Amino acid sequence: MKKLVVSLGTLAGLAALSAPSLASSVNYDAYVVNFRNSKNAQSQMLDQKLASVLPHTANVEEVIIDTSTAAKWEKGAHEAFDRDIVPVFNKWVGLPGFAAVVDAQTKQVIGCVNPHLDPRQMANEIERMVRTSQGQAYLSNASTRSATVCPPAHNTPPK
Repeated sequence: MKKLVVSLGTLAGLAALSAPSLASSVNYDAYVVNFRNSKNAQSQMLDQKLASVLPHTANVEEVIIDTSTAAKWEKGAHEAFDRDIVPVFNKWVGLPGFAAVVDAQTKQVIGCVNPHLDPRQMANEIERMVRTSQGQAYLSNASTRSATVCPPAHNTPPK
């Protein structure tokens, strides 16, 4: 009987080591939720800018909600579920061409960026929003404040 317990314990340990674990994943400060569609010109511009900005932005993860195909739409839904940001997904799925910055801890939307910002402005805005998610003070420039305004909800619950 002891041999069986040890064998099961060993198997359980090996399975735990080989399976991906949410507990061992990186704790991000913010998610940059890219609402996109491959046929949308604004999405294509945003993709290019985010690709140059995000690798240099500390502790953020891009989450892509792509509605180009049903399979990509479903993958985006799973990505939102895995990060516990389904309400954000539900609010804007199907409205491409912008990215919402979401506090990874509170799951609240901090702001949005769009492809009309140049990469430097976009990086500054995302970094400012990440500092906000960490509870750090920041200086705000009124002329760029509108860059963080999110579009109205694309999907609203029936009344």
